[in-house]
Parts: sequence; structure tokens; C-alpha cells
Amino acid sequence: MSENIYAKNISALAKVDPSLTALLFSHATNEKFSVYQGKDLLDINIINNESHQYMYDNPLKDLEALAQEFETQYSRYPVLFFYGIGNGIFYKLLSGNPTHKHFIIIEPEVELIYIALNFIDIAEDIKNERIIIKLSSQMTFGEATKIVYKGDIKPYVKLYNLNVHSNFYETYQDDMNNINQLLIRSLKQMVLNHGNDTKDALIGIEQHIANLPKMIAGHQVQDLFKQRVAKHAVVISTGPSLAKQLPLLKQYAPYLTLICIDASLPILQKHNIVPDIVVSMERVELTSKFFEDLSPEVREKTYFLVSSLTHAKSIKNLENTKLILAMRPLSYMRYFDMPEYGYVGSGMSAANLGYQAAYLMHHENIILIGQDLAYSEDGRSHAKGHIFTENELTPKDDDLLVTKYGGEGVIKTTLVWSMFRNFFERDIEFTTQKSIMTFNCTEGGAKIHGAIERSFQDTLKDIIDTDTLKSNIDFEPTKAEEVPKKLKHAHEKTQSIVDYGLEFKEEIETLFLDIANQIEEIEELNKSDELQKIEYANLLELSDRIDVIKEKVESLEFSKMYIDTVQSYIFHQELDLAKIVVKNAETEEEKKTKLVEWVIAHKYWLFSLAGGIEAELTAVTRGRSNLIVACHDTKLL
Repeated sequence: MSENIYAKNISALAKVDPSLTALLFSHATNEKFSVYQGKDLLDINIINNESHQYMYDNPLKDLEALAQEFETQYSRYPVLFFYGIGNGIFYKLLSGNPTHKHFIIIEPEVELIYIALNFIDIAEDIKNERIIIKLSSQMTFGEATKIVYKGDIKPYVKLYNLNVHSNFYETYQDDMNNINQLLIRSLKQMVLNHGNDTKDALIGIEQHIANLPKMIAGHQVQDLFKQRVAKHAVVISTGPSLAKQLPLLKQYAPYLTLICIDASLPILQKHNIVPDIVVSMERVELTSKFFEDLSPEVREKTYFLVSSLTHAKSIKNLENTKLILAMRPLSYMRYFDMPEYGYVGSGMSAANLGYQAAYLMHHENIILIGQDLAYSEDGRSHAKGHIFTENELTPKDDDLLVTKYGGEGVIKTTLVWSMFRNFFERDIEFTTQKSIMTFNCTEGGAKIHGAIERSFQDTLKDIIDTDTLKSNIDFEPTKAEEVPKKLKHAHEKTQSIVDYGLEFKEEIETLFLDIANQIEEIEELNKSDELQKIEYANLLELSDRIDVIKEKVESLEFSKMYIDTVQSYIFHQELDLAKIVVKNAETEEEKKTKLVEWVIAHKYWLFSLAGGIEAELTAVTRGRSNLIVACHDTKLL
């Protein structure tokens, strides 16, 4: 084995995966497996010392045949997933094809990774993450999500398949199935996050821009995160189990930061519990009902952390409260470049926002209650006292079954609740690395992996110091003298969105019309059985122009301004376009056929792209009237 090769590989790995690197350092030699190398440097076989099973029958022939098989079938695939690293040589062989942008390799044995990294120099591929190696025992939902969200992996998710390196790995069938399900779950989550309806995105953009004057003049969310209220926080949701926790919550309220979701507020008010923070992130008017009939004490003491895309009625109902309008980490919000007002709320529920606020305020422990994320045993969807009734949702035959709280048995949940749970598991994985403990004291509902399941009473008794009362949150809104400058900045940003969109939309529409005309010509030639007259030079020129448009769509500038809108228009089409990309085309005739198919497929793609930009331009124009008025009032316009 080469120490020089291993040192280079391990140095590269340390930069991208410190946890796997740390494990490899503890494996200074191989014990479970033995290595046999023939006269040829590539003739490397591995044997399991316990089962006496060989990795290959004939390493040279097996790997050459496997590489040839993959290049025949997958030569055009930019992304390939594998279970098993073997001796590593197979991946070195495949890496000679520049079309392969990523190899994701999941290996169950750390010792086999150690062996492979001694024989093949893949340091550069590891460093630039062309080769991503993961130990299966370290694979979590969070890790899987990081992989599938990579920009040059996302378009090829419909092509996903977990390829098994060799028959040697058949004894790891259970682990292989678990990894496959984990990756599929993360792929589904990613696709669902892109949506298939842009309506919500457009509503959010319009309302965010309409709310900018209120956001700018109000409290800044980053000042909230500087507050030190208590060592421990509780995030209060409206699952069916909430009612049984309210007496203890009221008893320990003086010692905990109480962060409740909007739907929980009316319930807490009925029990005379005043939360420190209420979180809300919905766009719809219906959410405003949670803010009706606020008690004087809540108006005086509670801070309302509300997404800047909230409905105007919610803002109206929250007049004369301590309102923090905060931007979420969405691209178009980041484009405004006002970090003091963001960026929080990367999940899909108010509870996800509440949890993120809890860890950004540096609490040592975060407790979840009422976070059932499932129907109760008797079929209820929400807590007693919920203003939209306890049976707002009813169980359906096609609901999902997930592991119960406690780990024994299964319970019914919905696709949406399952997505909320995914975000919790991702965030809990992150906070655990920061030494923040999460206790799921819901005592019912679905299991949230990564959270410690304990009773609310036992947890409170163990961690709460009743000799130390919590502090009050206290900070001021944006200084009046800073407001005009910030309003001007926001107005300039909205104008840039409009100017860029109008110019780019015209370029897209011009190409769309040229492609439409070319397609008409092809159709006419087809009718007259004269397809041999197709001008492929014209198609190549159109293909080049498509590439220019795609480069702009992938640019940071476009992404910040428009991707949150157009992704639901074009993302699912991109998944189908990927199938054309990976088609083998060896003969001249096959290449021409693929070119025709590629250009034709982009007609609707361009139409959708232009439509998405037009829709956002309309939303921005409607939304910025408040901003224009505010700028006029401060004599900026």
C-alpha cells in the first residue's frame, strides 16, 4: 500500500468530510479484510477474513467488464450513485469520462474505504467533490439532502439508481435498502420543495415587497437573536397532544423561553400563558385569525416573528405589537441584501421557524411539545381548543405510515407533515453538531429522528433551575434616521428586478419564436417526406442560443431575482430534458435525431421560462406600490 497516495487522499477528504476522516485515522491498518495484489498494479483483490469471501473472481477481468458495461449504458450520465467502493479502481476507470460529473459512493465498511484510498490517487476528485464517498453508518437525512441539493445533481434525480459495485455486497442487503430509501426520501423532498404550482411563490413575492416599508421601519430579526432570555427554550405546536402539557408549561413558563407557533397562541391565551415569541410564516389571510383578540399582556410583552411574505390582514391585526418582519432564506429575499432583517425560516412550517429561532438565540436545550406531526390515536389532527377545530384534517386511506413516537409501531401522517418532519431532522442534525440538545417531549405522534424522547415533566425537572428567572426580551425598532436610506435601497433593488426581467424576457421570446418557426419547417418537411432537407446548421445555432439562455438561468444574478418563481415552471421539465442529455448518440444519424429532439423540447421550456418571468414582473409591479408611496413620503422619489 502506498503511504504517499493515502496521505494525498486523506488530506483532500479532510477538507470535505472531517467526520469520515477522523474515523479513517483510527484505522491505521486493515484487520477485517486482507488484500492480495498480483504482478499487475491493478490486480488487487480483497477477502473478508471472517467469511472468506473474495471481492472479485478475477479483479482485472471483472473490473474491465464492469467498466465497459457502464460506459455502454451510462456513458452520458453526469451523476451516478453506487453502493460499495471495492478496491476503488473501477471509479478511477470511470473517471476518464469527463461527462461523469459526480460519483456518489456509499460504503458500509470504513476499512474498505481505507484500503481503496491506499491504492488509487483520487485526491483531486475528492477535493472538488467529483467523487463523494460516504460511510453508510454516517449517512443521515441531512447528509443525503446535502448531496441531492447540489446544483449539478438536482436535474438528474429522475435518473437515480443505486448501482451495486459487486456481488460481494449482497450480504449488506438491509443496509443497502436503508440507504436506498434514505436517498429516495431526500430526492422526493427536494422535488416537492420545487413545487408544481407557482401561485404561492408569486403571492409571497408580491406580499414581501408590499411589506418592505413595515419591515424596514420595524424591529430587526438579528437583534432578536442577540437576546439572552433563558438557557432553555420550548417550541409549542398545536398537535393533539398539546393539551396535556399545558399545566406543566404554565408552571415552568417563568424559566423558559416560550416560542409558540401562531395557531398555538389562542390556546395559550385561554390558559393565561404569555409566550415570549410567536412565530408565523404563512401567506394566506386565514392565518390572521390567530391574531384576533390579543390580550393586553400579549400586546405588551410578546414579540411576533413573522415572515415578511405574510398577508396584509395579519399585519393589520398585529398593529401596536412588537412585530418583527423577517426575510426567509429565499433567493429573491436574499437579493435585497438586508441581512439585519433575515434570513430565517428555511423549513415549511411555523414550527420549523420556531425551532430555528430557538437555536439562533443560542439556547442550550430546545424542547418540542405538541409536535405530533401525525393524527392522534382517535384520529384528531390538532389540539383541543384549536380555532379551526380539532378535526381540521381527517385521516385518508392514502395517508403515510411512519414510526411512532417511542419507536414501537406506526402511526398515520400526511405528506405535508412528513415534509415538516424532514426539516426538523435536518435541523436537529445541525444543532447536535453545535452541542445543542433537542428533547421531543410531545409524548405522542411521529418519531423525529435525532431528538431525545423524554417526558415533559422529567425533562423540566432535570434541566430547569427554578432559582433563575428568565429575562425579558427588549430591543428597539430600526432608528428613524436609518429608514430613508434603507427604503431607497429596497426601491433600487425592485427596479433592478424589473429592468433585468424585461430585457431577459425579450431575449427568451425571440429565441422561442425562432425555434417555433424552425419546428414548423421540420413539420412541413415531414409531411412531404423530405426530412433529409433539414438544415442541421440552423438547429446547431439554435442549440447554442439555448445554451446561452441556460447559462443565464444558472447565473447567480438570475437565481437571486427569479429562480423562486420560475423553478416550478421549468424544474420538472428539466428532469425530462435530462433524459435527452444522457441518450447515447454514436452514429451521425443518432446525433442529428438527438439534436432535433433537444431543440424541439426547449420550445415549451422557453415559453414557460418567459411566462414565469412575466408573472413575477406583474407581482413585483403590484407589490411595490407601498414602497413607492413610502419613498415619496420620505421625499426619496
